[in-house]
Amino acid sequence: MESHAHRDRDPHSLSAAERADLRWGLERVLTQHAAGIPERDLARALQQALRHLPVVMLHDRLLPSGLVVEHLAIGPGGATVIAGWPVADLPAPLTVERLHGIFGARADLLRDGAAADRTALVGPVLERVAGVREVIDDWVSVESALCLDGDEPTARLRSLVVAGVTLAGPRAIAELAARDGDLHDYELASLVDVLDGALPPSLPRRR
Repeated sequence: MESHAHRDRDPHSLSAAERADLRWGLERVLTQHAAGIPERDLARALQQALRHLPVVMLHDRLLPSGLVVEHLAIGPGGATVIAGWPVADLPAPLTVERLHGIFGARADLLRDGAAADRTALVGPVLERVAGVREVIDDWVSVESALCLDGDEPTARLRSLVVAGVTLAGPRAIAELAARDGDLHDYELASLVDVLDGALPPSLPRRR
């Protein structure tokens, strides 16, 4: 499948995202999921939210540790590790409880509408952030996000930050991924090259 409407244009006039599309065929990220996955798929929702933004997305990538990064966004402000979670599984409203202990110790607790502690959700995201940082050796900043997705209107969700992990719907996460930064187009392309080469696609999960 080819969707490269920009392939006949002068390469120097293309944006970083368009050149990445030309180089890596980024339409593949919309078709790499196994048949039977519902149309309302988080990868599709993120791609839709990012369609006009200078961000390249990699999906289901294997870290050297064996962990899988569900979604990895690369933009002018650096990389963003994104994991997904069904919003229907988290009774509203979500709140963050800031705990202050002795000697300046601090901790964040994520609580759902039933006051249950859901902080453990951010732990796997932080593990994957550490893995990506090891691969790029602090070349750029790496942010983290837990994207709440589902049939419910996530646009009304208030963004929260728990232990450095942003919790929000796809649109807010797309804005985080497209944050301003100092990466020029050629640097962004080089970063995508490094991550694309170092983090191979994971094997499809058998059901």
